[in-house]
Amino acid sequence: MSSVKIMCVVSLFILAVRSGKDLWKLECPPTVGIFAETTVIRCYFKDIKDIEIVAVYLTKVGEDEPLFSQEESKRSGDQRFSLENSAKGPSLKISKTMFSDEGEYLYHVITDSGFKGIKLSISVTAKYKDPVTSTWPEMVMDRGPVSLYCNATDGFPAGTINWFDQSGNNWTSNSVLTKDPKDNGSAKSVALSSKLTFKSIFLEWGPFRCIVYNSKYVKVGENYLNITPVINEKNMVSSASNTKSIVAGVIVIGSLTVGLLFALLFFRKRNHTHRRPSANPILSYEQGNGDDPEK
Repeated sequence: MSSVKIMCVVSLFILAVRSGKDLWKLECPPTVGIFAETTVIRCYFKDIKDIEIVAVYLTKVGEDEPLFSQEESKRSGDQRFSLENSAKGPSLKISKTMFSDEGEYLYHVITDSGFKGIKLSISVTAKYKDPVTSTWPEMVMDRGPVSLYCNATDGFPAGTINWFDQSGNNWTSNSVLTKDPKDNGSAKSVALSSKLTFKSIFLEWGPFRCIVYNSKYVKVGENYLNITPVINEKNMVSSASNTKSIVAGVIVIGSLTVGLLFALLFFRKRNHTHRRPSANPILSYEQGNGDDPEK
């Protein structure tokens, strides 16, 4: 329906409505939508309770034809647009929001109590994916050099990245943030990459937290970065020495145990060998010495 036809319809409705009912207002605060998700454009009637929507027309500023219109249950134009709930109010809904939906619109609402028109605005953002962290080198020596990395992609507008150690100390001022914007017409994004470099790091400071904030400085993502320690030659020598000491201790204890067992067996055998002879030899000896000497 052209703008001329819209105005004709509006004029007819205005003539049919008493002037006393035209004191109500239509309000639509600025809307922020999220790319690829459903966006609700909140609009409401003010200073009136009983009101029925007859038709709505949404036209993008600079365009002649409505982008979307709905007369009772009949819709035309972009089918992603619709009245959220005509029984409750004039709020609109956009499914699968696109960046091309950004801009200013003229919204005309015709009711059984008159006609209202208002200008509304829509901006579109995109959520950042969960941040990905890494270190270089991958294995870090205590008090050695290291660079910590945190990357977040697919967000819009550009946000920022902050760094914190396990004690809550903020290291962001020591980091370097890189922003890589992309715009292919249908989608926009800004990839964030933060690098935090230490010439000498104490491993006890970890784990570090990488926090991603959107353009309004609202936290939208977080990841912990655990630093993997390297095993140096000194630690290896110390570990080997400890292992040898443990093995030597086990050998000594084992040797003492075996020695005690042998000693017990030896004393037991010796005691058995020096036991008193049996009674039979003693009796035989006494009988031999008891023969008659005169014989």
